[in-house]
Parts: sequence; C-alpha cells; structure tokens
Amino acid sequence: MTDAEFEAAVRKISMGDKSGLRDIYDAYADIVYRIFLGKVHHHQDAEDLTSDFFLKLWNIAGRFYPGHGHRSWLTTIARNMATDHLRRAGRELPSETPAQEMADAQRTEDTVTGKMHTEDILSVLPEEEQEIVRLHLAAELTFREIAEVLRRPLGTVSWKYRNAMQRLKKLAEEGSLL
Repeated sequence: MTDAEFEAAVRKISMGDKSGLRDIYDAYADIVYRIFLGKVHHHQDAEDLTSDFFLKLWNIAGRFYPGHGHRSWLTTIARNMATDHLRRAGRELPSETPAQEMADAQRTEDTVTGKMHTEDILSVLPEEEQEIVRLHLAAELTFREIAEVLRRPLGTVSWKYRNAMQRLKKLAEEGSLL
C-alpha cells in the first residue's frame, strides 16, 4: 500500500467508512500479526493483539499525519501494544544483547531468506536482532524507518541486521537451520 492509498484509507476511516479499515487490514494484517508474534511469542496472543490493533486504528486514525511514513507509524503502534501486553501479563521484556562483526548484508540476506520457513529460525538471534530482521523482511521497513521505530541510531540498526544475517548464513551453511 502506498502512502497515498494509506492516506485515502485513513480519510475514509475518519468519515466512518469501514472500507478504509478493510483496505488497511488487507494490506497489513499479516505484517502486524508477525510483529506481534515476534514480540509475544504466542499465536493466540498475537491474533488477539492483531484484532485489538485494528480496533485501535479505527479510533486513532485521525492522529495520523500524512507525509510522515505510515509503515513506521503502524509498526510503532504495534510494538507499543505488544510491550503493554507483556507488561500487563507480567512477562519480562526482552533485553539487548551485544552483536558480533558485520558482513555483506544483501548476499547473506538472499542465502538466509531462501531458507526461512518458521519463527524458530529467528529464535537463534538475540531479541533486538530478531525484531530488526522481522521489521526489514516482513514489514519491509527501511533501515531508517526501523531506526526511527526502535529509537536507535541508523548505524546500529544496519550493523545489527548485518550481524544477524551473518549468523543466520553461517547456521544455514552448517545445515543447522534446516
């Protein structure tokens, strides 16, 4: 969904037209679900949060400012909802883990994504790296958008992504991911 299409859908929602929400749902339900699943690690909770997300979107659509990147706005809402859910559930929030050396990201990404079939593959990574990989590959956010969402420097985000891809590539070459 382009920014213009998203803005048109938000205008429809603001006028009470449910087709605007349906358009956004059709474009982003799977991505939003994967963001939640990556944070809460429980399918039922992720499904419930996805439903709650779109109800919330109906109520707050008027807060979106056109021209400010709708994907990062949606991702921030989802991440905040997941964090709130984990806090309410009394679960510990993921902590950051130091990363290793960088590698050639594009070639590594091609090697790894060709073999990605389940969430279990990403579980070998530290939580922050998992989230960066999901946001880049599943939500199709740019590194700049991810940096904005995570409130991290752009260099740190790209470095952690490359580190994650290198680690996954190594495991794929060893046959540990299959």
